[in-house]
Amino acid sequence: MSEPTWALTVPQPAAWAISEGYQDVYNRMTDTAYRGWIAICAGSGFDQTILYETARLTGWRTEQITAACTERQMVVAVARLVEVCKGGPCECGPWANKRFFHWRLADAAPLPEPLPAPRNFGFWQMSDELAEQVARQWRQIHRPAPEPEPAPPQAKTALALRDELLPLPGADQGYRHVLLLGTTGAGKTTVVRQLLGTDPRSERFPSTSTAKTTVADTELILTEQGPFRAAVTFAERKEIADHLRDNVWEAARAVFEGRPQEVVYTRLLDHVSQRYRFSYLLGRPPSAQPDDDELDDLDDYDDDLDEDTAEEAGAPQGVSDPATAAMLHGAVEALQHVVNTQVGKLQTEITADEERSVEEVLEDELENRIRRSPVCARIVEAMLDAIEERFESLTPGELHRDADGWPVSWSWDCPDRAEFIGVVNRFSSNRHEDFGSLLTPLVNGIRVAGPFRPLWAETHPRLVLIDGEGMGHVHDSASEVSTRLRKRLDEVDAIVLVDNAQQPMQAAPVSVMRTAAATGNADKLHFLFTHFDLVKGDNLRTVSERRRHVLDSAENVLNAVREDLGAAERVLRRRLDESCHFVGGIHKRLDPRRIDPAKHKAATRTIREFNALVEALTADAAEVEVGPSRPVYKREEVTRAVSEAARSFHRLWNGLLGLSFEPDIPKKHWATIKALTRRLSEGHEDEYRDLRPAASLRHHLEKEIYRTLQRPVRWTGSEPDAEERQAIIDSISNAVTRRLIGLADLLITQEPRADWLRAYEEHGKGSTYRRAQILAEDIYARAVPRPDQHAAYDNPFVHEVHAAFTEAAAELDFLLD
Repeated sequence: MSEPTWALTVPQPAAWAISEGYQDVYNRMTDTAYRGWIAICAGSGFDQTILYETARLTGWRTEQITAACTERQMVVAVARLVEVCKGGPCECGPWANKRFFHWRLADAAPLPEPLPAPRNFGFWQMSDELAEQVARQWRQIHRPAPEPEPAPPQAKTALALRDELLPLPGADQGYRHVLLLGTTGAGKTTVVRQLLGTDPRSERFPSTSTAKTTVADTELILTEQGPFRAAVTFAERKEIADHLRDNVWEAARAVFEGRPQEVVYTRLLDHVSQRYRFSYLLGRPPSAQPDDDELDDLDDYDDDLDEDTAEEAGAPQGVSDPATAAMLHGAVEALQHVVNTQVGKLQTEITADEERSVEEVLEDELENRIRRSPVCARIVEAMLDAIEERFESLTPGELHRDADGWPVSWSWDCPDRAEFIGVVNRFSSNRHEDFGSLLTPLVNGIRVAGPFRPLWAETHPRLVLIDGEGMGHVHDSASEVSTRLRKRLDEVDAIVLVDNAQQPMQAAPVSVMRTAAATGNADKLHFLFTHFDLVKGDNLRTVSERRRHVLDSAENVLNAVREDLGAAERVLRRRLDESCHFVGGIHKRLDPRRIDPAKHKAATRTIREFNALVEALTADAAEVEVGPSRPVYKREEVTRAVSEAARSFHRLWNGLLGLSFEPDIPKKHWATIKALTRRLSEGHEDEYRDLRPAASLRHHLEKEIYRTLQRPVRWTGSEPDAEERQAIIDSISNAVTRRLIGLADLLITQEPRADWLRAYEEHGKGSTYRRAQILAEDIYARAVPRPDQHAAYDNPFVHEVHAAFTEAAAELDFLLD
């Protein structure tokens, strides 16, 4: 092969990443017909954006990369240009940006002695003298390329692992998948207990609480015969480490704030989101035992429980073993020392800025130092080791580990129900007596199959019950549904919305109703109102009056939906009329053999309502027959909808970031925005509390697209009646919007990962504004260009939405002019 005569100038640290073999794609605005060996020239500049992307993709720290990139305006390596990809959807890997041409490089090798180069930009031909100098060194290091090693197998997702260990039965086996949704405390998991027929005292499966209980996907397969089977998957070690780092900082902040020592221990053990309570695994040191005021989080302790169970909730919580207690004591002492030391230094360095007080700036800088400190690293490693040791006592079943020894999944078959539930509860329970041995916080999915059947059941339904995280598990998480939940709405056959009859139709369930309607999933909705026995009043004399009282709460909601989404209101009203059920007293086991219908009318009515719900869930969906006529839409109208969605999206985030004043959008605290950037830079989640950037974009798109679909310019034949028309439009809405979930995730979450990291690492004076600008300009505006009233809205984003419409049109035979 010919020696290199052409050179490509790239900024640092890209030159370093290419020469060291990390980066195999370089993004350029132009194409080239050249293929073969080229010299890699480090330019005179150093690109900070590339630095953060390089850190993410290589695993090196930014300061390490900066120290390694000493060469400027020098030829540092030789590589082979093997191909130029035109961009767009491709398989060029994580270094590729779909907006550019991908110059694919191979066999890169650094020169033993970097050579000075002229100040040329882009792709240029070297002088004969420089080309000879490069070739001389290249001959010394060049060897024929070895046979490529087979690519290591990609890590399987948690869902794929569960599917491998215990496949979900589908429609071919006569099963229907049912998603149960509800706000925290509405009784969603208690409903699951009733549908399984598990005993609330002796079995306690799944776990319930008025607080946060279900934080992992729980999939329950009702079979007609045994054995009982389970497949459990666990969060990756890196994800758990990231959450532990959060805990270390929160504990350090408690020290900084002068909080009592028990608060410091609580912050160290239990994540602030209350999703990851590592005290379940590690217990609590005796000196950190909480007082009776914290009983509201314990298993089965709520105002629905009978006296025996409530008294039982007063038992002491699990205490850490001596070795773990000593480790936690040492961690707290180390944190107290490092916080006091760093605060003393910072008080002499920190000044206030225009947006934050001295104390806030100090806290911001203290967080940066604590998270990067050796003390934090040692505490996290010690806690990870203690956590991993808990698996040693897991004797039944088969534990599967990754190459580094971290548990990834567990599976087990057992013929005995009591033994099975006793073991599986280690992965799902929140029972205080077992603190110190539970594995619940590590679980990201649990799938169980077995011959479960309640005593009241009239049939043996073939159902897969999916009990996910309650909608109230993230504070104020009502404006739009999460990406994970949105995907579930498309995947399941039925959605049971569990709501509290005492306080019905609050923001979170209403957001599910709106999303289901706008995405063509409204016909899957079934409503189950719990606590119906507690709906009382002097004006409510009969059961019918109590039902009407509960449903009256829906009127304001439906009126708002009509103003916002038009025809969606009729669909939701019909579902409330057709599949609405009311139950009470469901915290107790419902046994028809012990219920006298004449004396226990409420219990009898609840059993009747549960059987009606099961019948509705197992019934074949009644499909509306539609004729050949199909709607026709204008591309300009689709563009207008996308433009309006983009405008609403930017208005929302400009208000949240404090870049503009929006009366109905309160500005978020700087620490909340910083926490969001950390979450998205880590790559495990796409949200923080009620902040969901990708879901926000998707939500506004779905709403505007649904409005547009209601207004076709014409029909290919005669216009169908209202029911047929709605069925056609719902199917189109579903086909289009399900294609946009991945687009929003790609544009907002995945592609700009380096920018999220860059925003998070902003600190010091003025960092709040700089961080907001990175989000607004470098992430949001780059992904979703802002509409300009003086120019046509024509950009890659709107083209992607048009492509989704075109695919859906080909699938469903409607027209897009």
